[in-house]
Amino acid sequence: MKTHISLSLVGLALVAVLTGCGGSSGSGSFLTRHWTQVDRLGRPAVNEVFATVANNRHAVNNMDSPKDDSTQLANDIQTFMTTAAGRSQATTDVVKAVLVPDVLIADLSKTTPAYLGVETGGATGGTFGGRALGDDIVDISLGVIFGNTVSALSLAPDDGKEIPALTSDHVDASGKHFSNTFPYLGPPQS
Repeated sequence: MKTHISLSLVGLALVAVLTGCGGSSGSGSFLTRHWTQVDRLGRPAVNEVFATVANNRHAVNNMDSPKDDSTQLANDIQTFMTTAAGRSQATTDVVKAVLVPDVLIADLSKTTPAYLGVETGGATGGTFGGRALGDDIVDISLGVIFGNTVSALSLAPDDGKEIPALTSDHVDASGKHFSNTFPYLGPPQS
């Protein structure tokens, strides 16, 4: 039974990878086809919060490469943080430094995952980076954008411009649904 479940999970993962590529163009084998990127999601909530529908910014960031984030995404963060969110330039600069480029960074010489750990020098609990299964990534990101996370981590002075109602998606990310063994998901919850 365990073998069937593991093989099923591998099959589902392969289907997810193949469908997540956005399809292919041209002919040829799987390895020689040209794959088209239709979405890019390094850190959940980053493109969704900062890139506006105006001027097609969300689509531009989805199709762009992380190497262009220092101009493209950084400009979106600058505009959003200082206008819509009303944050200080000091807080905005920290957010840009932490979230650009929009990729997860992990220091494989470390062992304890901590979302934004590498980018904050361990201020979020460790320097491995990546993310732990129980990390509430959306709430952490919203706390950085709308909350006092930046000042609480002593990365910039508190600008007093927090919007507490926007610091959570109110979806629990507790570890009760995870296990320490593969496939790391606990039994289904009712």
